[in-house]
Amino acid sequence: MKRLISTPIFLLLFSTLLYSQDYNFSVSEIPENLKENANAVIRFQELSVQILAQNKMTVRVKKAVTVLNKFGDGHKYVSVNFDKNQKIKEIKTYVYDASGKEIEKIKIKEFEEVSAVDGSTLYGDSRVLYYRYVPTAYPYTIYSEYEVETINTGFVPGWNPISSYVTAVQSSSYKLISKEGLNVRFKEFNFEDFTVEKETSAYNLSYKIENIPAIKKEAYSPRLSQITPVLITGLNKFSLEGIKGEASNWSEFGKWQYDYLKAGNDQILETTKMEVTNLVSGVDDPIEKAKIIYKYVQERTRYISVQVGIGGWMPIPANTVHRLGYGDCKGLTNYTKTLLDAVDVESYYTVIWAGDDNENIESDFFSMQGNHIILNLPTDTGDIWLECTNQKVPFGYLGDFTDDRDALVITPQGGVIKHTKVYAPEENHQLTTGTFEIDAAGSIKASVKIDSKGTQYMDNLMRNDGASQKELETLFKDYLSYINNIQFSKIEVFNNREAMVFEEEIAFSATNYATISGDEMLIPINAFNRSLSIPNRIRNRKLPFEISQSYTDVDEIKITLPSTLEVVYVPESKVIASKYGEYSIEISKIDAHNYVYKRTIRIDEGKYPKEEYDLYRTFRKSIRKYDNSKIVLKNKN
Repeated sequence: MKRLISTPIFLLLFSTLLYSQDYNFSVSEIPENLKENANAVIRFQELSVQILAQNKMTVRVKKAVTVLNKFGDGHKYVSVNFDKNQKIKEIKTYVYDASGKEIEKIKIKEFEEVSAVDGSTLYGDSRVLYYRYVPTAYPYTIYSEYEVETINTGFVPGWNPISSYVTAVQSSSYKLISKEGLNVRFKEFNFEDFTVEKETSAYNLSYKIENIPAIKKEAYSPRLSQITPVLITGLNKFSLEGIKGEASNWSEFGKWQYDYLKAGNDQILETTKMEVTNLVSGVDDPIEKAKIIYKYVQERTRYISVQVGIGGWMPIPANTVHRLGYGDCKGLTNYTKTLLDAVDVESYYTVIWAGDDNENIESDFFSMQGNHIILNLPTDTGDIWLECTNQKVPFGYLGDFTDDRDALVITPQGGVIKHTKVYAPEENHQLTTGTFEIDAAGSIKASVKIDSKGTQYMDNLMRNDGASQKELETLFKDYLSYINNIQFSKIEVFNNREAMVFEEEIAFSATNYATISGDEMLIPINAFNRSLSIPNRIRNRKLPFEISQSYTDVDEIKITLPSTLEVVYVPESKVIASKYGEYSIEISKIDAHNYVYKRTIRIDEGKYPKEEYDLYRTFRKSIRKYDNSKIVLKNKN
């Protein structure tokens, strides 16, 4: 799922519709400092929101972007979501050349109207009006303006003026006017390092920012919303899909949402109830019951991708999902919960921000947040979290898509903020065991087993499970890219759901693994899990850096050397400790031609100031150096 900031329409909106001819879009009008490091320059973006009633809101857009080169072409799209409750009132689009001359006026018939959801009729009303400009020369400017009217005041657009790297902002503004009695709530993030003009009151908000140079993305950069201004907004009195609500905190908001979600969507046929009841017959433990139901859901449903906010927040009725055998995250989670209710297992629909950024539901600001739904099972020993959209993952498993973040659990008593599973570095564990043998010509014959747990389980599962033998060969050749002429004699992968381990076994041979120089042979000791890359060198780094995921790798490999040669050098044991993790290697002698190589690397997640980047880079350089250590042999005299 892609993140939505706070509304299902794209967020570049404006105060009054004017004619584009009133503006000078010549590239010469852009200040030179805004072109530096920029692939595009937002000439202006204006967002204007009017709350006319608890169930009526208009949102207006005006935006002009000059695309300087092909790398800025992500700005060439104009796209507006609409449905039966969200109407497009007006839309205009123009394109200009470098001198500011109009070269195209896009007619409404040139826009495509497509479904917001591919391959499904469940959300037939959820549509997108879409236009993609095909440039013939650079730079060019694309200007768009439109107005949308909606009854869904639960989604009040916020402001995110600096939304992409290598894009400068000449001007961005936000205005919100609300009807008296419909007080506006808002929260600001990361304003302290920027000059933002603003005026705020109970019913009006006004913000403006100007002349922000492009921010160049650096290795390990945090997401922009962590370091640039973001405004989120909401109402205490709101409406969604024609249902009015009122709340002043997460508890009240969650209670309203619980009642709203439950309204007829948690019904299943008596035959379905009897079926699942029979499945758990004789089972008393609620967790064991939940495992049976979870497996049942995985085996008879599939997932379709629909962003939360498209098609509303109400899930598809459980009966519909049961009949069709598919649904989005809302529908599948509600369906699973309904089946668990039928067998007397307590569970709760849960709203979360999914993605690699570990973004939290804002615990002190209630509003329509999140882009994904999972299921919470409270137990005497702690919370169990279920991902209901994946047919492959084990019961109770969360990967880095939804781990370690605040989520909104919706209970009959109200909304509760809970934190999802946090994987310690030792839980994100990969164990590599195996053997390799080197012959007198420097060829290698190897056998290895790789067991992955935690977030590494999901990484390997999604990459390798279900792949054909040919695809697996390609994947493992990439994984062992430092070994040339590799020939596989065995590749097997197994998703061990019960143990939550992804198991991989390979056997291969390759010529010229060792390097022969004169009468010496140099054999790299790390054949299966070599750290090849190091962070890019960055002079005068501007941004803090972030290690987003912790993990631990442990390797234990038996090495057999050619008996016709004698060993003259074996790398010494080494331990490298830092605040970013720890690395160690140890080589133990069994006999004259057999050794055991042990390697451990632990990387700790964290956020660090830019001044420490070189220290982290030095740590990773040292790991690469010792991963390339070699045993040296020579001919016997």
